Amino acid sequence: MLRLANGAACILQAAELIGDGHREHLQRIAGSGALLVLTSSRLEALGHALPSEFCGASLPAHNLDHTGIGHLAIDPPVSGLIGASATLVGERRGSLADYATRLLRIAKLLPAVLLARLPSRDADKLQRICDEHNIMLIQNRDIDSYMTAAAQSLRVAARAKVPLRVAPDAEVAVFRAELGGDEHFAVIVGDIHGSEPPLVRLHSQCVTGDVLGSLKCDCGEQLEGALEMMAEAGSGVLVYLAQEGRDIGLLNKMRAYALQDSGLDTIDANHALGFEMDERYFLPACRILGEAWRQQGAADHQQSGQDRAA
Repeated sequence: MLRLANGAACILQAAELIGDGHREHLQRIAGSGALLVLTSSRLEALGHALPSEFCGASLPAHNLDHTGIGHLAIDPPVSGLIGASATLVGERRGSLADYATRLLRIAKLLPAVLLARLPSRDADKLQRICDEHNIMLIQNRDIDSYMTAAAQSLRVAARAKVPLRVAPDAEVAVFRAELGGDEHFAVIVGDIHGSEPPLVRLHSQCVTGDVLGSLKCDCGEQLEGALEMMAEAGSGVLVYLAQEGRDIGLLNKMRAYALQDSGLDTIDANHALGFEMDERYFLPACRILGEAWRQQGAADHQQSGQDRAA
């Protein structure tokens, strides 16, 4: 269940996880008809461009089974799927529909959602519905604050010397958010507190390029080249951010690749899936750089003290 500060609430489920009977179950709990919410990017790919004041739109889903939902929300977009007579209601930023798709983005799910609005705004009644049906209640303020709070709560969970082929004097520090979420890491090369400023690179995770050597990108070459430059310079920090596919996740990246195979470019493929051109958020990198600098400085100070004591 998602609830706004004004009391408006809905029951929701990711469109890509809808199965037989799920829509009916959603409607029974909420006591209202289900709506399918699609982002403006997805709707444009389906041939329905929205005015700029809308972030998406909803349409009645009471006559849609999970196959029909899949055609509209998940499958490669085909113009004409939404008829001219269909009732499309524009959804503004800050609406239940907007927060629902933002929540799915955090979960690395396609930003297409089936939701049913609850007629009551009574907090106690809404909580009873959650308790009765074992449903999690999420407030819109939780979505507003999550990305920033998670980034600010990043801490070094483990660190170790990891000699690399191109940078033998390297250390890896893994960062975990106390609030949960993605794990990131930093490769620290040499002494970053030396006389010269260290080189810095922010590198977004790319399993296909970094690990598999995909010919679709040069991410692996950029990664290795950056580490080589840091080793030659004597110091550097490479922040490796868990942002696969510009932060749409590996599964959705493969969906985008499939659309690229049919002729779309990277940006259009992301839009066709309902995402923005770039979903990345770089506050985690700021936090990691600050912590890497502080942690190595503290370690150097401790080692210096031990040497003097010896």
